[in-house]
Amino acid sequence: MDNRRSIGRPIWRRLLLIAFAALCFVTSLSWSGSMPVLAASNGMWSVFPTTLPGQGPRAFINATLMPGKAYVDSVTVANYTTAPLTFNLYGADAVNTAGDGLSLRRRTDLQVGMGKWIRLPYSQLVVPARSNSVVPFSIVPPAQATPGDYLGGIVAEGTQGVTSPHGSVPITVIQAVGVRVYGRVVGVLHPRLELSNVSLRATDSAAAQLGGSVDARVHFTVHNAGNIILSPVANVVLTTPFGTAGRRIITINQLLPGSSLNYSLTFPGLEAYGHLRAEVKVAGQGSKTTGVATVWVLPWALLVLVFVSLVVLGLVSVRIRRRRQRRVPSLDSSQDASLTGPPPADGDLAGDAELRAPMDP
Repeated sequence: MDNRRSIGRPIWRRLLLIAFAALCFVTSLSWSGSMPVLAASNGMWSVFPTTLPGQGPRAFINATLMPGKAYVDSVTVANYTTAPLTFNLYGADAVNTAGDGLSLRRRTDLQVGMGKWIRLPYSQLVVPARSNSVVPFSIVPPAQATPGDYLGGIVAEGTQGVTSPHGSVPITVIQAVGVRVYGRVVGVLHPRLELSNVSLRATDSAAAQLGGSVDARVHFTVHNAGNIILSPVANVVLTTPFGTAGRRIITINQLLPGSSLNYSLTFPGLEAYGHLRAEVKVAGQGSKTTGVATVWVLPWALLVLVFVSLVVLGLVSVRIRRRRQRRVPSLDSSQDASLTGPPPADGDLAGDAELRAPMDP
């Protein structure tokens, strides 16, 4: 019995030490306050996909969806402050914003896509100081969901806003952090880009009217008419009859299905006169489209000045020619009079006749 006890005690001690070490390790992970590299964060809290067993950290949720069937996953909400935080949790649709960005709709906005499909177990969550909370969720697309890409997010919105004076009116800012949720409903995929509102305008400054350089502005709208997220590239080229006047390349980041983005590009200091042509080509993921706009760039003030100068020179030349024509006939008449001389006298004519008369034999 003594031998059994002496052998059993070290084993139990070892097991206890291992369990204690594991507990300390897990506690250090959840209480360390370190921010995951791929987490969306504002410095006080973050939201990120929960790391699955046997997998590495994820920057976003990427789900393959079947109409009418649930996709199950979870996100982690981390509190890095020294006090507990209360959050509003909700699913939101993603939208394209001006400047080629992405944003999530607010909690009070109407959700029609991914934000409507995301189901959370609760709408509010309290996370203790310097700790993490795992939040399970599901995505249930309707049975009639059309194939293609959908983008949304899960948002942890703070309930305590930060109030700061803005003139005489205090403004309260509510902060929110969300993690992206990409979903693709299985089915036929068809990328399709459309280009509209292509226009070209040249500045009408005084310098340009007198022959100086001009500034050209190209405007166009890119629309994703397909059912997948596209990241196309727009190539804008300005040409004149003498060659290329300007070129610009734009990479469009994640244009959502059904969304449009407007672009206005300025080409300053162009030495371009005559027929100016803008060609916009947009291509990406198997789809492409082209649009063209033209404008005449002419220094009208300079042309008018040249025209007036030519008219004045023409009038002056005509006047000079007329004066010359008036002087030439008077000179001719005076010269004829000097060469002819006065008519001869009658005696001279008679004598001449006598000299010229033949003699009789």
